[in-house]
This record gives sequence, structure tokens and C-alpha cells, in this order.
Amino acid sequence: MSSYFERQKSLFNTLKDAEEQYSFSKTNKASPDTDYGIIDRSAYRKLKNEMKKFVGKESIFKRPEAKLRNCLRSKTVPDHVKNPDKWVYYSLSDVTAEQMSDATNTATALALIRELEERNIEKHAMDEDSHESLVFKKPIFKASKTLKVKPIEDEEKPIVKQNKIIMPEYVVGVSKKKEKKNKVQVSNDNPDRTKKVELKLNHLTDMDDDCDD
Repeated sequence: MSSYFERQKSLFNTLKDAEEQYSFSKTNKASPDTDYGIIDRSAYRKLKNEMKKFVGKESIFKRPEAKLRNCLRSKTVPDHVKNPDKWVYYSLSDVTAEQMSDATNTATALALIRELEERNIEKHAMDEDSHESLVFKKPIFKASKTLKVKPIEDEEKPIVKQNKIIMPEYVVGVSKKKEKKNKVQVSNDNPDRTKKVELKLNHLTDMDDDCDD
């Protein structure tokens, strides 16, 4: 048991020594502030001597200098000088300062806008008139013409007589008779019909004769 505690104690001691030897405070000490404005003369001289051998030689990374003539635009003759027939010259010598004012320009622009709006309205009206002549209207079905109105039958209504209302006569248990439609009567003047009736009744006359005998 004592050996176990001794080994444990020695292990903690070694860990403590390792922590002190490789601690964060020792390994990560802040470096002193370096002043980048100070130039090391010896390093500068050494670099200058190394660059002397490249003086006067053309570098592959050097951009060639462009000539001033190439940078400027070429002087070309304007088109209105070459082809004056294609251009129209307008002179403003006869235009006064009042006609070139902002108020005059605004009034002219508004007048032009109104004129264009009126033209559009007239154009739409003409288009509507032309479309109306070509419109095929769907036939309207009028149900009032197809329905047959039945005549209202005269019903007995209550009568007012000497400030008294006399109701129509009504018998309990008797319903009002409905008028029957007049049937077409067949005339008996047809000779063919009388012949058929006589033929049907001939057997009766024969039986009467047999009884008499």
C-alpha cells in the first residue's frame, strides 16, 4: 500500500516539473515591440548590391510603354462634312429668347401631349365603331313569348252590402265541380255507321221470330 502512494507522489512530482518546464507562460512570451520604421543599413546595402546586376535590362514582367500617338483618337472627318446631303442644317437665329424659355417649352410640350391624347381617343372611337359592325350577338330567348297565360276564371268574391260582408255560398263536403271540356260530337247522319249498327242488332230480330213460331 505504501509503495502505491510513493509511486503516485513521484508521478505528480514529475508532472509538476514538466508543467514548469513547458508551461504556457514560458513558451508564449510576448515578443518585444518591433519598430518597422527603423531600416537596417547593412541589409539595405546588401539588397542594393544584389539589384545592381538587373539595372538596364528588360524584364519579362515589364509592361511596354504605349506611345502618346496610339493613346489619342485618330482624327477622322465628321460625317456631316463628308456627306452634307444626309444632314439638315437648322438655324436658331430667328428664335427669340422668350421662345427658348422653360415656360414656353413646358407649354409646347403640354399642348403636344394633349394633341396626342385626342388622337388616341379618336382612334379608339373609330376602332370601336368598326368592331361594332362585326359583332355577332347571341339570340336572346324570351320566355314570356313561349309561356301561355291561362285565363283567370271568374270566382265568387265576397260582396259588401249595408256595411256587411256577404261571403259566397259554400256547402261543407261538396267540392266545386270542374267544367269539362266540350267533346266533339259525331253526327249520326253517316250512312256507313247506321249500317254497322243494324248489322250488330240483326241477331236480336232473328231470336224474336223463332220465339213467335
